Amino acid sequence: MIEDRILLTTPTYPYPTLPANDSLTDATGQRFTKGDDIFTLISHTHCYANHILAQNINKSATLLEYPRWKDFKKEVDKGYTIIGISAYPPHLDNVMKMCEYIRENSPDTTIMLGSYAAQAFKAKYDDATQKKYVDHVVKGEGVKFLRNFLGEDLDRPIEQRLMPKCGGAPWFITKYPIGNVGFVVTGLGCPGGCDFCSSTEMFGFKRIELLSPKEFISHIYSYHKHFPDVRLIFAIEEDHFRHPEYLFETKKYWESSPKVVETLDWLAFGSVDNIYNFAKKYGWETIAEIGVGAIFIGVESKFAGEHGYKKRQEVDAREVFDKLHSMGIRTLGAWVCGWDFHNHSNIYEDLNYFVACYPTFQQLTRLSPFPGTVLYEKLMEQNRVRDVPWEDVHFWSGSQENTELETHETLNLTEYGYDLLYKTWGPSILRKLDVTLNGYEFCFKSDNPIMRDHKSLFFKNQAALLWTSIEAMDRFAPNGVVRRRVRKTDEKYRRLIGEPTPIMNYLSKITEKRAKKFKIKNLLDPFNRYPKEEPFKKYIYNKDKSMKEKPVPYKTIEPTKKPFAMKWTKFEFIVLAQLLKMIRTFSRKRSDIRIDDFIIETIKRRNFVGF
Repeated sequence: MIEDRILLTTPTYPYPTLPANDSLTDATGQRFTKGDDIFTLISHTHCYANHILAQNINKSATLLEYPRWKDFKKEVDKGYTIIGISAYPPHLDNVMKMCEYIRENSPDTTIMLGSYAAQAFKAKYDDATQKKYVDHVVKGEGVKFLRNFLGEDLDRPIEQRLMPKCGGAPWFITKYPIGNVGFVVTGLGCPGGCDFCSSTEMFGFKRIELLSPKEFISHIYSYHKHFPDVRLIFAIEEDHFRHPEYLFETKKYWESSPKVVETLDWLAFGSVDNIYNFAKKYGWETIAEIGVGAIFIGVESKFAGEHGYKKRQEVDAREVFDKLHSMGIRTLGAWVCGWDFHNHSNIYEDLNYFVACYPTFQQLTRLSPFPGTVLYEKLMEQNRVRDVPWEDVHFWSGSQENTELETHETLNLTEYGYDLLYKTWGPSILRKLDVTLNGYEFCFKSDNPIMRDHKSLFFKNQAALLWTSIEAMDRFAPNGVVRRRVRKTDEKYRRLIGEPTPIMNYLSKITEKRAKKFKIKNLLDPFNRYPKEEPFKKYIYNKDKSMKEKPVPYKTIEPTKKPFAMKWTKFEFIVLAQLLKMIRTFSRKRSDIRIDDFIIETIKRRNFVGF
């Protein structure tokens, strides 16, 4: 048996698909830019829970990410004393199959199950069934549990050093965007007590701080130093604005590095009332000054405040969104369909209220009673939870018996909502360009030198890159309303920043050409036929000096052969970058060196804009 190393793994492929045939791992395609036609972003992500575990124990670890069955069997057969599986509820059928294989082929192995699959597994099965598959169902914060199990110090700080990066881009530009989104977890859990929230129940209705404000910003600086392609840090927290002192304290650390401010920002989580109350206390401009570039906001429903959800009682969500957008802060708005108060007389009013918020990105889901939550227990008592397969336990689950709406209606309404947002405001990348231009104007007028002299450069570069899709968005706008919005946004760019440079104009035509080619292909062979699949990767965490003192604390092994199309795309964009350099050199028209340098490097690196 291998005793000096543990094995951590995600579920094995194949993965089930979501109700609209979307990929479980493509967050931008399945929700945040869903419904944007060819402008939908395709993205890749990683299993950060396992990376955090591997970084925070003294024992070495092997981490399997998206293994195929043969890869999993090969590793299990080596005989690890401990195997940990991190998963979500849709994977539980497969997870139990994995556990059966471990029990049969490595009977002395201790099996641990964590993340939200553990919460659901514990709620659904009795003790005997749990023990049949798993030795420890780890519900709650996993680092403390694993350190305690291994007999290690529980109180040392939690590391989250330079974990693998996410990335996204429109399908027609590239199916293989590089990673440009870093990831940290500042805190887990929430005292808010929303009955539908898995995280609230998972962590005992309280917040567990993983990074102090100083540690959080230090991690951002580390990404900037070692992964210069990173444009955004995705900071997981249930609601940053529920903890205003924590958030405000980050300001002094954030403003100490202007170069970081010029190149990236970070995504926070917040609720409408808590964002408003933070702004009342510290000022709206403070939100921008602490580096927040985007906020995931749970709107939930226009009527949520009337029905006991305290985070939605004080202010109109539309006002909060508008104020954030005026400072260049992008929004990821979340709306939920299928509340007990939803009926045929108010559902469209509610949906249109959300559309009126003008979210930059969006998440429209059904109210889903996840096993283990307060909502699940309540609906079980009312005999209103359908027995659905594990693969259907997710944000679009049809497991709830609605009081007023048919099950198919709630799914159709979320699909309609995505379509309505696209046909009202255009694709998310157009909305992002509009909000980014607001940010440039806000910074240009700011009295804060960090914002005026440094953050303005960030917005200027981002806006220039987004502008290169303007002709494609004009050609393939879903209607005249959106086409006019595209043209007004173009006018806004020229008014605030100036005429596009020669390489921007050339790149815009190349982008339109790629969009045209993809659109024709998509008519005959829709890209939705091919849900995104992640490649298998293996990460080695050695706790000797060979890796421990390096900035990146793991070695990455990629057993999956890279497709020729991926190699060709890389070559194609390197050539395009060289061509853009030549255009800049020989063009007689006025140029902007900073913008051109940024765009050329972006094309060369395939570093396209996600959130």
